[in-house]
Amino acid sequence: MEHIFIINPFAGQGRAVKLIPQIDKLLMDTGITYSIYITKAKGDAERFVSETLAERSDVRFYACGGDGSLHEAVNGAKGYPDAEIGVIPVGTGNDFIRNFDKKESFLDIKAQIRGKSMPCDVIDINGRYIVNMANIGFDCDAAEKAAEWKKRPFVTGTMAYVCGVAEMFVKPMGKKLSFRFGDGKMISGKFLLCTLANGCFCGGGFKSSPEAALDDGLIDVGIVKMLSRPRFVTLLPSYKTGTYLKTNFAKKKVIYEKYDSVEILAKEPVNISTDGEIREFTRIKAVNVPKAFRFIVPEK
Repeated sequence: MEHIFIINPFAGQGRAVKLIPQIDKLLMDTGITYSIYITKAKGDAERFVSETLAERSDVRFYACGGDGSLHEAVNGAKGYPDAEIGVIPVGTGNDFIRNFDKKESFLDIKAQIRGKSMPCDVIDINGRYIVNMANIGFDCDAAEKAAEWKKRPFVTGTMAYVCGVAEMFVKPMGKKLSFRFGDGKMISGKFLLCTLANGCFCGGGFKSSPEAALDDGLIDVGIVKMLSRPRFVTLLPSYKTGTYLKTNFAKKKVIYEKYDSVEILAKEPVNISTDGEIREFTRIKAVNVPKAFRFIVPEK
């Protein structure tokens, strides 16, 4: 088997590129077959994975970057549920690996090589695979601003997201949306935010979907109704730790349920963040795809 390391040269402000000599040093004289591919542009990792799998199956891919790099690799493996894909988290947010214990093991190259793979679901949103989470409303707008903050020196993923939240806090909040869930139930109104989750975390460590599981065949749909700004400030600490669902406030202001599919409609174009990529929509169809690929969990 060949172990292929896909390097996003722009990930983590250049940290991914620094992995190359480390990979060579650790693996060059071990007899392990490996190669390094440096992406040339956005979407190149997806193309590379797709073309490689069309020719052979005896490979493992390691996306060296953040959640966006993993997102591209998994979309390249669409239609290959036995494809093994891991991530070496040198991006800025790295939220997907927060679903696992011993996150530091993901930076251990040899632990990655010795790791085993597990079946992992994805969310198909309008034909695009989402590995971790999609956000609409305040979360998405904050993520968009966080992407700008991440470009600044010494600004980490969590810090960037907090800065994005602070910047959005002074702007108009709320999106008018209609939801049709997999069981036929419908709701409409103005909502502060919505999350469609496969994993638990977003925004560099906010545990917004605390009951999500990567292999349960379901989408965790979290919807927060409109709040006053002071009330929103008091919500943030429990939203970050994932304990907000246990509060009395959640009974009145939060809808949190699991579905295999959900459709969302907006009368006007609204932004959605899908694994950190921002795009507009007026209609989305989200469907859970069970066991869409195999995720590499490093040896602990």
